[in-house]
Amino acid sequence: MKLLILGCGYTGQRLAQRLLQEQIAVHVTNRQGSVPNLTAFPFHLPPDHPPILPPAAAYTDVTHVLSTIPPDPQGNDPVAQCLLPTLGTLSLQWFGYLSTTGVYGDTQGKWVDETSPLQPQAVRSHNRVRAESAFLQSTLPTHIFRLPGIYGPDRNILERLRSGAARHILKPGHVFSRIHVDDIVQTLWHSMQHPQPGSIYNVADDLPSEPSTLILKGAELLGITPPAAMPYDATQLSPMAQSFWQECRRVSNLKIKSELGVNLLYPSYQEGLQAIWAAESRGS
Repeated sequence: MKLLILGCGYTGQRLAQRLLQEQIAVHVTNRQGSVPNLTAFPFHLPPDHPPILPPAAAYTDVTHVLSTIPPDPQGNDPVAQCLLPTLGTLSLQWFGYLSTTGVYGDTQGKWVDETSPLQPQAVRSHNRVRAESAFLQSTLPTHIFRLPGIYGPDRNILERLRSGAARHILKPGHVFSRIHVDDIVQTLWHSMQHPQPGSIYNVADDLPSEPSTLILKGAELLGITPPAAMPYDATQLSPMAQSFWQECRRVSNLKIKSELGVNLLYPSYQEGLQAIWAAESRGS
């Protein structure tokens, strides 16, 4: 096995480190072509300039490819737009694409699974549906992973509480699903070892919940007073934040458990935040 990660950001780097521990070779790309402690190549579509594509060396002996790159502001997926012909020449066993549970739109709190209708509301979710379709209709051995809000070390409510960026917004009954980055990593790893091309997976934890509960848990762990609560109707939000708050759904994770054998490391934000806080307290 040799993995190429296209767009090596937060989740990609976490996955790369896990596979390196398994003695599996990993190549990655990002805009700069440089990632600490990883073999990296440039991949970038600068506006009004020719695309900067990965060199042939990036693909040498690659058997698995993961794209973590979102569509651009015009709605085009860079990988689907520029790399499909090249990827199609490789002897790939597995191709993965990180998408979003936003493709389900607003279900007013009802549960969704992988068979639920796609009803995207936000433009970025419409673009994700198009990208998913492009990969599923290609010749690649495609696997789609639909993700909710991602958290983990260095990216969590504890960080936002410390920085003063956390906003304690109350909208009773409005829940979000979320997932710890290490549970994304283990789900991808399970899928890579047991490819089932054409499969779609929701990757979420067991407990969709109101954002207020995270604020209160984080403040409890830090031993601080939580920020003052603000009613949703009286809160000014950016257009991006507003779009998130206009959608409410609960995301089922039964398929990754039954089909891939995933046993979540962090079944809810409670275990996840506790583990992050404990690691920080140990200085690890």
